[in-house]
Amino acid sequence: MHELRSFYLKKLDLIDIKSDYVFKRVFTLSDDIFIDFANSVLNYSNERKIKSVQFLNNEIMKDSEIDKESRFDIIAKLNDNSYINIEMQVQNTGEYEKRSLYYWSKLYELQLKKTQNYMQLFPAICINVLDFNFFKSSNDFYTQLGIVNLKTQEHIFNDFQIIYLEIPKFTKKYYNDLEKWMQFLKGASKKEIIAMENKNIIKAYEILEFVSHDPIERAKYEARRKFQLDHNTSLLTAEKRGIEKGVEKEKITIAIKMLNQGFPIDQISELTQLSCEEIKNLK
Repeated sequence: MHELRSFYLKKLDLIDIKSDYVFKRVFTLSDDIFIDFANSVLNYSNERKIKSVQFLNNEIMKDSEIDKESRFDIIAKLNDNSYINIEMQVQNTGEYEKRSLYYWSKLYELQLKKTQNYMQLFPAICINVLDFNFFKSSNDFYTQLGIVNLKTQEHIFNDFQIIYLEIPKFTKKYYNDLEKWMQFLKGASKKEIIAMENKNIIKAYEILEFVSHDPIERAKYEARRKFQLDHNTSLLTAEKRGIEKGVEKEKITIAIKMLNQGFPIDQISELTQLSCEEIKNLK
């Protein structure tokens, strides 16, 4: 029985690391993995490098019932008291620019509830890992936003920082730690992972294997995936209904105009595809 179970688990494919549930599991089961990844993205000097992390319950960032079900981002407080939010996003729903700004504002705002003092607000950093092309004007996979004086180009207000990592744009071989992590996120093989000689990326891959093969973890992933599919289907259905209602309204508007101009009902019906009875009721 044990051999059969082992054979079955080996045959299971690895879950895509870009699943938000799996991404969160991999990057929060070990502080070292999170710290290594965050340091590679932020590229701080040695004295500023992240040394410790405290993961926070992301309930503090949830404003709605939808958020409670749909948010699997990672929120943490760093050793220098700054706050960081890392999100994996696989689908561009058209409002990501405003969404990412909103998430940054919430990350900054949540500190005030504890300090009640503007001078005690600390930097808020959002890292958005995207499985789609977001900035159409650039081929660079790494985009870092800050606040500058438009006249002098001086970088000011260091508390604001948003970084976007666009996975599809990463086509290079790995040379530094960030490029190694990007290769991992693109789905590097076990052989490629070992060749990177980064113990934290190897550990992340081992966690990915565990999450993929453990029945409980895989069931949680499947439940999350089902929720996302159901949610996306609901959105598409609502959009379709909205379009259908709009088309129906347009038909009625045209029919009324034609009635007012004295067109025969059968001719109006042929043009608008409304029944003669429906058109009569518009009089």
